[in-house]
Amino acid sequence: MTNIRAEEIEIGVDDGHGLAPLTPGKRTPFIQSIGRFIPENEFNKAVAAYLIAELKRCGFKVVEMAPGDADHSLASRVKRANDAKVDLFISIHYNALDGKFDGPGKDPEGFSAHIDPSGGQSEVFAKIALKHLAKGTVQKNRGVVKQQLYVTANTKMPAVLFELGFMDNNREALLMIDKSFQQECASELAMAVCEFYKVPYIGAQKPQTIKPPVSMVKLGTAKMLRDVPVYASAKFGTQTGAQLKKGDVRHVYAIDRGWYQLFSGEFIPSNYGKNFDFEPVPSKKPEPPKATSKPVEVKPVGTKGKLRRVIVDGKRIGSFGDEDNLERNVLQALKKDFKKIEVEDV
Repeated sequence: MTNIRAEEIEIGVDDGHGLAPLTPGKRTPFIQSIGRFIPENEFNKAVAAYLIAELKRCGFKVVEMAPGDADHSLASRVKRANDAKVDLFISIHYNALDGKFDGPGKDPEGFSAHIDPSGGQSEVFAKIALKHLAKGTVQKNRGVVKQQLYVTANTKMPAVLFELGFMDNNREALLMIDKSFQQECASELAMAVCEFYKVPYIGAQKPQTIKPPVSMVKLGTAKMLRDVPVYASAKFGTQTGAQLKKGDVRHVYAIDRGWYQLFSGEFIPSNYGKNFDFEPVPSKKPEPPKATSKPVEVKPVGTKGKLRRVIVDGKRIGSFGDEDNLERNVLQALKKDFKKIEVEDV
């Protein structure tokens, strides 16, 4: 796939199941916090729409496998892909296990890529996509799953069915109606397609508003443990298209719930420490307070200055704090028979 152009490639995008009528069982359990169920296709359709827009912006041709809200049969989706002779087939889904919320730590979680057991180029693309999906919202990467699925077994091109979360995991269920998460999944899949075909990824044309850090006090440094996407704000779905490479080091000026702001104003997600090592600036020991005035000089009582000792022929005759007394005693010693006169500072 060298020297290939995006406009020469056609991608088949399939949003799993349907809304009219709703595919039986393909919905979340009832979610008390929002007062409703979430149909699987509500998420699948939204991500497919964002993905189609992303792929077209990058120059690819796109064919929808299940246009509209109807619940198209699996056979019709496969036929449409094979008749169009698309180069790559992508099917978007959301997984489920037992159809009920069991609570944190008990519910299934994470994303996966499902391919035909034959592997081949389907497996190559699946691994690239999982790598990109792992850089976004914190979820368990369940890896590549090889199994016999109708759409991946009967299409005549590389085909991957993505399960982007679990409907019976309360946290991941609510992600289904989060537009930033929908956009994030679409962007990451588009980046994977671009990498697979070795064509440049083109981010959103609309410029992102990037605000500089509120404080210019450096909090520490972040050293990338892997390639990390850069975001315009502390929010998934705001990728700038830029990426820090493994080993890159950046100064950090603000930290907000797992998002680290750089000098440029852009953000990188820590992903619970998986994206980079953070080294905080060492805290400084407090310095002793500076004196506000000069210390008071204590002078011996009865002196005007420094004490000096007078020694005549090895015998101390006194200590004097002013020049007059010192001079007078030295003169008196000079009038006597002496051998040696010494004056010492005390």
